[in-house]
This record gives sequence, structure tokens and C-alpha cells, in this order.
Amino acid sequence: MTQLPLDGIPAGKAGPSMVTIRPAREDEVEALRQIERSAAQAFRLIEAFSWLAVGDVQSADRHCDLIEKGTNWVAATGDDQPVGFLSAEIAERELHICEISVDHLHQGFGIGRKLIRHAIDAAAAHRLDAVTLTTFRTIPWNCPYYQRLGFGTLDEAALSPRLKAVLDLEAEHGLQRDTRCAMRLDLPAA
Repeated sequence: MTQLPLDGIPAGKAGPSMVTIRPAREDEVEALRQIERSAAQAFRLIEAFSWLAVGDVQSADRHCDLIEKGTNWVAATGDDQPVGFLSAEIAERELHICEISVDHLHQGFGIGRKLIRHAIDAAAAHRLDAVTLTTFRTIPWNCPYYQRLGFGTLDEAALSPRLKAVLDLEAEHGLQRDTRCAMRLDLPAA
């Protein structure tokens, strides 16, 4: 469990003064699904992606599977209430971020950054080679955000078969391939 102060809070916004990053629990699965629904409301502002605000969220079974594997973490406030989560899976020698969501009322306070830092640290502790994810190319809180955190965008030729399959599956679920990209953050050798 990692306790981190929130820094860089925008002026005029009052958020939690402290969040704890810890493993998610099965009794929190519905709360995590509600957080993802809440986070998706940001897509209402982008006409081409507004359908995501009412789309499906990660299944309860998927959450439980990742909780059991130890790769589903929550950001909890001082009273231990989840306000964000990051779900990942170990695939080959990489930790793949499947989903990261922060409740819309808690966005803009660095909680997502803290979750990503925790995932990177967990991947390093497992001596993995990299952290990967897929995201939207042009939405500011997606690809440009991850680039600021050190992730690099992979061109089509650099995609592993696994990441290509992830992007193809996303396309089957309505996420147009030309709007998506895969990203990778290489970890230092142990």
C-alpha cells in the first residue's frame, strides 16, 4: 500500500489531500464499475466519442480475475473510499494496462498519475520489461497525457502480435482502429 500526497492541484479545486494506492478488493467491484461509468462522462464533450459515456464498462468477472492476480489497484481517499482504479495484466514480459479510470469529481488532482506510477513500480518489482497500453491518439487526456508520463507511441511495424490483437479486438467493439494507438514504456533492466 502506497500513500501519496496529491501535488499540482489546480487552483480553485478542492480534492482529497491524500490518496492511498492499494490492491482492489472483490467487495469493491461494483464501486469500480461505477467509477468507470463516471470517468466516461468526459467523453460526452467529444461528439465523435460521446457514445462511450453510455457504453459498457469492464465486467465484474474481469475485475475479480485481475484482483485475484494482484493487478487491479484502487486509489482510495483518507476514509478508504475508492475514487479511481487501474486494472492491468501481465502479458509475456510486460504489464498491460487494461483500464484506468478516475471518478469525474476527482479528476484533475493527479490520481491517475499516481495509479500509473504504482503500476510502473509493480512492473519493475516483477522485473518485467515494459508497461503497455492502448488509447485514443488525439484526446488530450489519452495519448498526449501518456506521452508526458514517458510512454512512446508504437507505429504499426513496432506492434507485437499481442498489441495488434488488442487493437483489433477494440475495433471489433466499435473503437475505430485509426483513432487508437498502442504505447509502451520500457523499464530499466534489473
